[in-house]
Amino acid sequence: MSEEVKLKILKGAEGLFLKYGFKSITMDDIARELGISKKTLYQFFEDKTSLVDQAIVRHILQEESCCREMCQHVNNPVEFMLLITDSFGDIKKQINQSILFDLKKYFKSSWDKLNYFRIDFIFNQVLDNLKQGKSEGYYHADIDESLTARFYIHLVDFMMNPDNYSSANYDFKTVHDEMMRYHLRSICTEKGLKFLNSSKLNQNTKK
Repeated sequence: MSEEVKLKILKGAEGLFLKYGFKSITMDDIARELGISKKTLYQFFEDKTSLVDQAIVRHILQEESCCREMCQHVNNPVEFMLLITDSFGDIKKQINQSILFDLKKYFKSSWDKLNYFRIDFIFNQVLDNLKQGKSEGYYHADIDESLTARFYIHLVDFMMNPDNYSSANYDFKTVHDEMMRYHLRSICTEKGLKFLNSSKLNQNTKK
């Protein structure tokens, strides 16, 4: 029962953090929103920093599980990257753009965990995808997998900083979709482009 309560708190807190940012939401806000006492809240989390940290760890584990599950249900490496785009966009379009700034400035330890996940897990997922795509003829045979995976991570860096595009009135999902099109079009062979051009991601550019 205690684990169910803790999970309820983590889910509720995560929703509030995504909507309003990490800094502005207080433990009082979370307790009130979830209809629990602050005493119950502090039974599971020493303070707000602890709650933020555990929410970030839960998010990372969910992202890892989602990526691994998608790997098992795709027909080719291009489709995998497109599914990542759909999954990423559905979640991130709900995010208050100040959230990453809050996390980095006020909860550095949690930010470092998220950053390590981006550098390590995502890098290796993209690296494996590139190797598979080359071997199956979807990506150009002469691309440098490691370097291209690092390029992708730098694209993610750009995307994760709203200052780079918020003044042009682009939303998070639009930026992510365009980033993925840029990545895939630069590495796909005719075989890969044929699949990409038939995808929802490409069709969205024609609207």
